[in-house]
Amino acid sequence: MQTPIEQLASQYPHLAQAFARIPQGEIHLKRLHDLNTSWQQLLLSGSQRKYTEVVVTETRPVLPAQDTFDIIYAGGGLNLLNAAVMTQRYALRVLVFDRFTVGAVHREWNISRAELQELLDCGLLTRAELESVILCEYQDGFVRFHAAHIQVPATELHLKDVLNIAIDAEKLTALCVKKIQEHQSATGRTNLILHHTTFERCAVQPAQHVCVDVRDAAGSLHSYGAQLLIDGMGSTSPIACQLNCGRPFSLVCPTVGTVARGYKAGPGSREIDTTRGEVLVSTEDRRHDRQLIWEAFPGKEDQVAIYLFYYAEAGSQVDLFALFDDFFALLPDYKDTSNVEVLKPVYGFIPAGYNITLPWQQKQKILAYDRVLSLGDAAAFQSPLTFCGFGSYVRNLQRITTLLAQALESKSLRARDLNRIRASEAVPAVSGAFSKFMIAHSEKQEPAWQVNETFNVFCRVLQDLGPQVTNDFFKDRIGWLDYTRVVLNTPRYYPPIYKLALTTLSPAEIIGWISAWLQLGGQAVQYQLYSLLRPRLRSLPGAARRWLRRRSPVTGLRIAIWEEGMAQIARARGEQRPITATNNYPPPMRSYWPSIKWPPG
Repeated sequence: MQTPIEQLASQYPHLAQAFARIPQGEIHLKRLHDLNTSWQQLLLSGSQRKYTEVVVTETRPVLPAQDTFDIIYAGGGLNLLNAAVMTQRYALRVLVFDRFTVGAVHREWNISRAELQELLDCGLLTRAELESVILCEYQDGFVRFHAAHIQVPATELHLKDVLNIAIDAEKLTALCVKKIQEHQSATGRTNLILHHTTFERCAVQPAQHVCVDVRDAAGSLHSYGAQLLIDGMGSTSPIACQLNCGRPFSLVCPTVGTVARGYKAGPGSREIDTTRGEVLVSTEDRRHDRQLIWEAFPGKEDQVAIYLFYYAEAGSQVDLFALFDDFFALLPDYKDTSNVEVLKPVYGFIPAGYNITLPWQQKQKILAYDRVLSLGDAAAFQSPLTFCGFGSYVRNLQRITTLLAQALESKSLRARDLNRIRASEAVPAVSGAFSKFMIAHSEKQEPAWQVNETFNVFCRVLQDLGPQVTNDFFKDRIGWLDYTRVVLNTPRYYPPIYKLALTTLSPAEIIGWISAWLQLGGQAVQYQLYSLLRPRLRSLPGAARRWLRRRSPVTGLRIAIWEEGMAQIARARGEQRPITATNNYPPPMRSYWPSIKWPPG
């Protein structure tokens, strides 16, 4: 009888040969199969408008105290950062479960040092703990698109302080798991971590709590209660699918790769330069209607994480097996693999939810049901070029956790309130149009080298505007004026961009992009107003804030959402941190179960 790897050999020979030598190769193949199947089911549910309703409103019996929590987290990846902050900073009782191992990650993480400050500011890590999870730091990184057939000058873009810190993802998640397990809630009850536990259903009682049904590895069904359920089940989340009528995402990056050691070190294009990260690199024109793009990030000792991915519409047929087969077939042309030992594969679907709508339409991207909120990949607000979910999650961690605490305190847990608690959207919304230009089309629509030509022009524009604009663009914090300069400068170098835009973006997407550009301008105006009001906000007594939250919880939450958004911009700009809810946070809370009782004084 053939093994699973042998069964793949005829269709995916390069994949089968490589996975036969990878530790736990058959286990990873099963997970790949599960991911592929889940994604195809997601596509099917969207095209046929048929999806399973996993969140319902119904009455359930009251659960015993040991089975009740303040927050339940479905998914144990990036969710762990949020859960650890909520139990450490606010003394809440949390439950985290995952269908695999809580804390297991299938992609390495890169970020900048300035962005890591958020992990310190929100109290997740100490300085020593932060330094312990940093594997290495590069001098710079670069973006290089294949230039053999393009009709414009080739431009290699160098990046300073962008994705130049390699993080030990497993060590960081293990630290979060340890903090969650060791910390007790304000009631003295312990938190709970559940491995190999699958989400089944969530019953919402809007005025009281949620009851979450899960199934353990043995197949037994268990129920747990909480004030709030956080959906962190990633790109194939059934909750995100239901909330958005089977179409939770607009774009996707199928991504595969390996963490390996033994690559030849050196400055050559087929060698690994340990002082630099390769952020976006293409080595050929379109292949099978896909523009394949590489990333390479050195890690600890001589380990290197290398990825291959491409951009696609969310409704496209994508296959991680086929992409992995291409990865192992093409890798020797990208890097010298003569002495390479693969330590583990990395893979996944990285989604984006830039459902840009017309100004008169209701927003399509829905994140919340009563007492249920999607975060992380399930919410799908990624960086538009690098599609780095970790960076987006960290940049918004302090904002999200602060607002969740206030929503719980004020019992503002209806869908209309929770749907406002989301990652910053202004820059990803306008920059999402750039992602569309990364999608390769057939020969009938454009030449094979079109994506490479477009992004050599884009690199030239950013290079001429300077490192600060480039840095801000790749970190999702570019301002309205600089973004407008990028847009206006592009036709100077490349007049065909107008025609290309008309064929790449639909009329609705063009109007939606203009609307998002105007909203980014509105944010710039609001920030100027906020800067003027900052001294007054700083002097506003905490008692007045608490009075407002008691008097009008919804108004208090909406003001906090605005303040947190502005404070996040201020932190990104390196400006003095204002005293808002972000760093004037309340003392530890008592348990929210069955009702919120704020400590006196």
